[in-house]
This record gives sequence, C-alpha cells and structure tokens, in this order.
Amino acid sequence: MTKSKIYYAHSSNEYNKWHLLKEHLNSVSNKAKLYLTDWEAGEEEALISGLLHDLGKYGDRFQARLQGKDSGLDHWSQGAWLALNKPYCSIAAALSIQGHHIGLQYLEANKLRNLNPDSLKLQHPLNLQLSESNPKKLLQRFAADNLQITPPAKTLLSKIEPRVDTMLDIRLLFSALVDADFLDTEAHFQGDINGKQYRKQGQPLDPEDALNILEKHLDAFPENKNKNVSVVRKKLRQNCADSAQKSQGLFTLTAPTGSGKTLAMLCFALAHAKVHNLRRVIVVTEVSQLLSS
Repeated sequence: MTKSKIYYAHSSNEYNKWHLLKEHLNSVSNKAKLYLTDWEAGEEEALISGLLHDLGKYGDRFQARLQGKDSGLDHWSQGAWLALNKPYCSIAAALSIQGHHIGLQYLEANKLRNLNPDSLKLQHPLNLQLSESNPKKLLQRFAADNLQITPPAKTLLSKIEPRVDTMLDIRLLFSALVDADFLDTEAHFQGDINGKQYRKQGQPLDPEDALNILEKHLDAFPENKNKNVSVVRKKLRQNCADSAQKSQGLFTLTAPTGSGKTLAMLCFALAHAKVHNLRRVIVVTEVSQLLSS
C-alpha cells in the first residue's frame, strides 16, 4: 500500500514539529466559526473560508517553499476562486480568503473575475506565481486528507451589492478568518513537545462591570478649567447614556472636538450592550483618523 504524502502548512517550530496542513485548515475553520456563533450564514461561510484559505499549500511548489527551495508564490487565490463558484457561490468567503494575506479588496466584478487561475497564470497583479496551476490536483489532495466542505444553505452575499450592511458582514467574516489563522499559526510556533500552545483567551464581555470601571475612570477626571467644556462633556455623556436605553438600530453622534466623544461613545456601547444582553462591542476606526490623531 502506497503511503500518502504529508502536506504542511508551516515549517518546524523550535521543537522540530511541523504544522500539518489538514490540521491547520480544520483548526482555522472551527475557530472562525466559533467567533461567529449565533450568526448562521456567517458560521457556514466561516467554515468554507477556514477550509479553503490555504488550499494552494497543497501545491508542490509551496511545499518546496517551506524547504527554502521556492518563493514568490500565491497560495490563496485557488481557494478564493473555488469559494466563489458553484457549489459554494460565496462572494464573502472568496473576498476573505483572497484578502487574508494581501488585505481585503474592493467588491468589484472585474477583480473577482481576476481570481480565475487561468488568468493568474498569464498575468498576476502582484507578479506572483500560483503554487499549483491545476485546481483539480489541489482538490484531490484536499480530499485525500479527509477534508470536505458542505455548501452553505444560505450565503451572506449572492450578488454584488455595494451596501453598508454587506460591507460590514464581509469585514466581520474577514476578521474572524484572519484572527483564527493568526492564532493557530502562532500556537504552532509557540508550541512545545506536547503540541500547539494557544495564547490565553480573553474574558467574555461583562458590559455592566466594564461600564462601572469606565464610569469610575470618567468620574476621576479633574474638572476642566473652562466650565463650559465640562458642561458639554457631562451633557454629551448623559445623552449617550439615555440613548443606550432605546431599541437597537442605527445611532449617530455629532459633537465638537474636545467634547469627549470617544469615551461617551464607549459609555453608550457598553450601556446598550447591557440593556440588550449583547456579547460584543466592536470599535471600527479609520486608519487615517488614527494617523492624524
């Protein structure tokens, strides 16, 4: 009986343990799904994204790269192209897979069509080469590793629609995939003779406790010399606290610089999470704003 070839996701750690590709794909898939618990369509696409994100690592050229014998390879586009087409038809998963090394790309039909391996073999936008040009060979090796994918009952996005909710859905899926991939890879390289060592998981959000800590922090702030500024800050904070009691939906906050918008916004988010028993508070800030600040 012929022994099956072993495929790896990453080279050895300091304990000379190599990271099995099938184990990495399964772990990333399950972790990404866990991050999106209670979001049915998100869970299904997380599984697809995790299983296909490194499909190109089944290519011989990528395995040679782990030995330092090759370079300049694209190991993600084959999986993204597969996710995009039947039977999966997952635009969100395709974008997440494509972007997990090069960054999330714009949702444009032409850019999605450019994921076609036949096009990439002729001209790659990043001047890379596919780790394997034959997608069937990759899928055969994927199946030989006892891996399989169930097509989703419902996808997050079945056609290209430039909408805000679509954008947020894709970013959330992308974030789940990237975090799962990074943490599993880190656990491999931090591992020891007993296997992977994951970093300690953060505590679940307790919005009531977090809100108490934040309010104590705010109460400890010294009064501003300009009494008008202090009045504006307190009023803004109270308005945010009042709005947090309302039904879930879209809220906007407009206030001048120096009025304490960031902390008032956090007060709103934690109070809103407490009222509606929410599990997460997600803060999104433009890079340009961070740089200018």
